[in-house]
Amino acid sequence: MAGGKLTPRQKMINMMYLVLTALLALNVSKEIINAFVTVNESLEVSKTNIDNKNKNTYAAFEQAMQNDAKKYGEVNAKAMDVKKASDAMVKYIQDLKEEMVRHSDGIKPEEKTPDLRDMEKKDDYDTPTHMMCGDANDGRGAKATEFKNKMEEYKKNMLKDVPAEMQGDFKKRLDGLLNTTDPDANSTEYKEDGKRTWEMSKFYHNPVVASVALLTKFQGDIRNSESQIIDNLIASVDAKIIKFDLLKPAVIPVSTVVTIGSNYEADVFLSATSSTLAPEVFIGASTDSNGVACKGCEGTPLPTEGGFAKYTSHPGSEGEQKWGGVIRVKNPDGSYKHYNFNTAYTAQKPNSVVSADKMNVLFIGLDNPVSISVPGVPNNKVKPSIEGAGASLSADPKLGGGHYIANVSSATGGKATIRVSAEVGGKQMPMGAFEYRVKSVPNPVATMGGKAEGGPINKNLLMASSMIPVMKDFYFELFWQITEFKMSIAGKGIEYAEFTVKGNQLDENCKSVLARAKPGTKVFFEYIRGKMVNTKDQSTRQLSPMTFVLQ
Repeated sequence: MAGGKLTPRQKMINMMYLVLTALLALNVSKEIINAFVTVNESLEVSKTNIDNKNKNTYAAFEQAMQNDAKKYGEVNAKAMDVKKASDAMVKYIQDLKEEMVRHSDGIKPEEKTPDLRDMEKKDDYDTPTHMMCGDANDGRGAKATEFKNKMEEYKKNMLKDVPAEMQGDFKKRLDGLLNTTDPDANSTEYKEDGKRTWEMSKFYHNPVVASVALLTKFQGDIRNSESQIIDNLIASVDAKIIKFDLLKPAVIPVSTVVTIGSNYEADVFLSATSSTLAPEVFIGASTDSNGVACKGCEGTPLPTEGGFAKYTSHPGSEGEQKWGGVIRVKNPDGSYKHYNFNTAYTAQKPNSVVSADKMNVLFIGLDNPVSISVPGVPNNKVKPSIEGAGASLSADPKLGGGHYIANVSSATGGKATIRVSAEVGGKQMPMGAFEYRVKSVPNPVATMGGKAEGGPINKNLLMASSMIPVMKDFYFELFWQITEFKMSIAGKGIEYAEFTVKGNQLDENCKSVLARAKPGTKVFFEYIRGKMVNTKDQSTRQLSPMTFVLQ
């Protein structure tokens, strides 16, 4: 039709054909435009349905909070965060839609925004392109990029409210619903249409009606994401609730021993346990602050009977006996929850109130451990005091309640008296006085080469030895150090010599004369002085001498 010389009639036919083709194309375009309107209306209905469903879920949260605010408080706070973020995101998209429609139809500020079906320029593609993609070649930096960033931030905020063990699954869901990735390099969009960014693929050269429909779809996806997360939150509470079907009365007394004049007190309550899911109790175990991981739960738990674990202990000493561990419970979802517990009981001899941890003597200059308790009275209600021999009494910071450190400073010895009173029935009552002897710490015995008090010894062993003080038959863990001593030597073929040594090591002069000494030579250690290490008593003591015969 386009080649050769045409007659006027043929030219007219060709012109009519072109007009008809244009009209046909215009008709198809109008049908497509109207189809987008229908799609948008359908998306609006779906969005409204999801929104109504979410309102019902939030109503369930409100009812749950009225019934048990403590139980649902944490998940309700997370649900409110999800609602706030979702509402803000939906409003932001709605504002984009209205701005696009108003700009395209030239709506004045005082005029109402028309519905999509009532728009005049539904096929306008300049407005979405310039508004959303701007003038950049890749479409970035305008409203579309801002919208994309807000959706990415929204997804991050949503994941914070999802349990840690489910975040991986929910991330995949959110990335699928709210996809913000650029087109694949092998896609038609990328190769043929040149739309190489997310911004271009969604809004570049698309008519207003298609862009609005797309934004409505994103609003529905936001509500869908919101729905999935809040459904999971409210279900996560009941999913981990253990059903208890065994009820049993329980009585826990403040103390099973009561003194005359005081009150017997006990907590009486109804305990509950499960006949099908007995807890596992591990003594000595510990768990983290979240109750997820447990250290020590690999062993054998306590035996159970009727839903209760049975613990038995045989104390071997008096005083407070602390014990505890972890209770492990299997949740209905198969996960485990761990609960730390710590408690204590008091072991005592009949009619015993005060007992020394080492012996019935208080040593001058040492930290003397003493246990003080009153049967039937908590340790924090017991008030001990000490008098005599310059004594003082303080709580033991390492062992805690019922354990004390007594210090005496009298150089002449004597006696110290510990008096005990206790708060019984709101009144302070005397509970007795206990007398202790005050003594100095006995001197240690000096040794060389592991030998004390002298005797035959190998010359080389003596030369290699240090002088070490040893406490014999003493119950405290106590260390001494030698500060100085005098060594003298006499024997056949050697001139008598004396040496004064500081510390506990033989000096070079001592070793030199010992090296020349022959068997039978006598070696004397005298004027040996030493003092205790890390004690309040830093006085120097003179220890017993030693005489050795070289072999």
